[in-house]
Amino acid sequence: MKTILLINPPVYDFAAYDLWAKPLALLYLSSILKKQNIKIEFFDYMDRLSSLIENTESNEYGCGHYIKEQVDKPKIINDIKRNYFRFGIPKDTAENYFKTLKPPNVIIIGSVMTYWYIGVKEAVKSLKKIFPDTPIILGGVYATLCFEHAKTIKNIDDIVSGGFHGLMAVLSKYNINIDIVNDFSSFPTPDYSVYPKLEYMAGRTSMGCPFNCSYCAQKILSNRTYSIKSVDVIIDEIYELTGKRNIKNIVFYDDALFYNANRHIKILFQQILDDNKIFNIHTPNGLHAKFIDEELADLMFHVKLINPRFSLETADEHEQKYSDHKITNQEFKSAIKMLRKSGYNKGEYTVYLLIGLPNQNINSIKDSIKFAHDLGAKISFSEYSPIPYTATWAYIDAFFKEEPLFQNKTYFLSRQKNYDELLELKQLAKNLNNKL
Repeated sequence: MKTILLINPPVYDFAAYDLWAKPLALLYLSSILKKQNIKIEFFDYMDRLSSLIENTESNEYGCGHYIKEQVDKPKIINDIKRNYFRFGIPKDTAENYFKTLKPPNVIIIGSVMTYWYIGVKEAVKSLKKIFPDTPIILGGVYATLCFEHAKTIKNIDDIVSGGFHGLMAVLSKYNINIDIVNDFSSFPTPDYSVYPKLEYMAGRTSMGCPFNCSYCAQKILSNRTYSIKSVDVIIDEIYELTGKRNIKNIVFYDDALFYNANRHIKILFQQILDDNKIFNIHTPNGLHAKFIDEELADLMFHVKLINPRFSLETADEHEQKYSDHKITNQEFKSAIKMLRKSGYNKGEYTVYLLIGLPNQNINSIKDSIKFAHDLGAKISFSEYSPIPYTATWAYIDAFFKEEPLFQNKTYFLSRQKNYDELLELKQLAKNLNNKL
């Protein structure tokens, strides 16, 4: 039997927090491979509940801080006056664990943020030291969006850009012949058996997005496809996973969870209610308030969708035209009115506002803050990060395209001419949130 070691690498950044973060791509891949008689070893550097470390505290919904250690900033971003950290299971601890394993036939490393590649480099170095003859394959977001840069990392044997489909040809080079259908609707349940200790279950009901926002690379990452699982399949997945592990926190990471609500999410929520299942449901990705009607608002409240988070981005009607016309201010007001009618109180829902765009109008952000606060919403800033292949990438200064670390949202925000004013706006939003 062939063995594949799947790795979720550590994170190097100014800040990181476990807001129901799990390496979903690797979890789906683990299930796919196991179904084809591949033995899986799995190591998640970011598992803060691992038996290898002293666990950090979780809040009532399973979120919490990662273990971390302060490290020196890379020289090229050393001018940022903030501390820099390594998050995740310590390097020595990870290496000692790897030494207990038999050499796998192949190692596959996932990647997320483009500017987290330092964690990839660390993992590759550790793994190559212990398994010098095992080929290492890199996939994921960084591998796709920064393919040429990823090729500069030593000891990576192959890089898979895009979805899982390209992985078949790469694995065949190492006499591992598998079949991966590149249609998410056919994916099995994510393999949460790799986590002995678990406080939440994150998943998707769909992959890709029907929208085309100027700052988002989802179209590239999903090969411009949008695929959705049937409600019956999702229900079976949720009940199977939560029943085995007594999990009460369900997390949906869809990019457009409310799209075609009448044929999908409404049916799903109603089924959960009809079956008298009690969960806390969370949606860390921004929801589309445009699709909310009274029926959906009622279902959200009764199914216990906790603190729904909505993507408004801006209340500036001119700027909204460049965000795929996702919603108007009037539509947003109407959606919040229905939420309030269904039972949500002020401060029990959150609005994401985009901040840090080059030359962003300060008054526009202030107006957006006031607009959201007046509707009783908590304000959460989504700090803009320049992402290759997006529409806004064309307007980014060439300097930031030279190095993925320059795409770090903290670094990019600090380089804006109105940085001090942006910090003041973040404090303003925090103060207003405390009043709700």
